Order: sequence, then structure tokens, then C-alpha cells
Amino acid sequence: MTENNKIRTILLVVLGIVVIMAVVLGIVISKNRSTTGISEDTQQGEGLAASLSSEEGELREVLQTPASADPTESPDKPAEVVKVPDGNFQITMTTEWNYPDINTPAEDSYVENAKNNTLDTRLSIVLAEDESVILYESPLLTVGSYTAGIPLKTELAPGTYDCVAIYTLYAPGSTESSGSVRVSLTINIGEGSI
Repeated sequence: MTENNKIRTILLVVLGIVVIMAVVLGIVISKNRSTTGISEDTQQGEGLAASLSSEEGELREVLQTPASADPTESPDKPAEVVKVPDGNFQITMTTEWNYPDINTPAEDSYVENAKNNTLDTRLSIVLAEDESVILYESPLLTVGSYTAGIPLKTELAPGTYDCVAIYTLYAPGSTESSGSVRVSLTINIGEGSI
């Protein structure tokens, strides 16, 4: 085998590995995204895809249903947005973020203020064991907007960290807080975290 053939073979093997890794990462990211509706009264650890109704005092699912389930309706007609009930806030986010190192944003980090919401939000990521350690603060996320590839703003050693995503809620156009929502989050930093 000539030197050029060896180089070509090595490049093809490396390219194949990169393609396989990209497909696997895409699958992992899509499986880690979860839609969750969480009440403003929900405390950390009560779980995703659930809502605590302050009137009923019970845990219940918040389901998204299309405005029209009629299959004969024209696909060209835009679907009406069904608003989240008062006292609830819907979040779409991944709940485990993997950082190759402290200076590289996590490709699997994703947070969306669902278009069904009536409130804007700002996201703060803090350590669960010491909430004075702020790892990230987002700009205002208006209804329907999102952020992804989130960088960390605080130095941390490689390892796994239990964190809390705190969503501070605002009425559109207001700077006065309308409450907050807390969601558990795991952050992995360093080699072997992905």
C-alpha cells in the first residue's frame, strides 16, 4: 500500500467516525429535550412534565393539544396557539448539559420559552448546593424565543454538578417579577462527560 493510499484510508476511517458521532449526538440531544409545564408554585425536585395546581393542591400533567385535531383542515391555515393556563409556565429544555471543558459551550444545552406562554423569562443557572454561585444568566427570553449552546460564566473543576435552572417571570414589557419557576439540572464538565 502506498503512502497516499494509507493517508486516504486513515482519512476515510476518521470521517466515518465523525459521521457516526454526529448521528449519535443528534439522537442523544433529541432524546434529552423534554417539554415541561411547571406551575409558578413548583419547588425544585417535583419533576418535569408536571404542574402543581395551587387551587387543587395536586400534581397533574400539563398537556399540549393542537387547536384543531381535524385532519381535513387545511395545512396552510396556521394553527391557533393554545395559551398555557394562568398560574402555569411551560418550558422546553434539556435537563443534562455536557461541557467538554469549561471554555466550550454545551452543544446539548437548550432552553425555550414556549410560544404558548403569556410571560417572558430570564434564566439563571446556579449550583444546587450554593445558589450564590451563578453559572449563567440569560438575556430576556420573550414568549417563543430560545437559547442554545449555553456557555458557563463561572470556573468549575471537571466533574458532575447538581444545579438549578431558575426562571424569573415577567409580564411582557414589564421589569417587575411575576414569580419564578425552578427546575433541576445536571451539568457535566470535562472529558468523559459526553
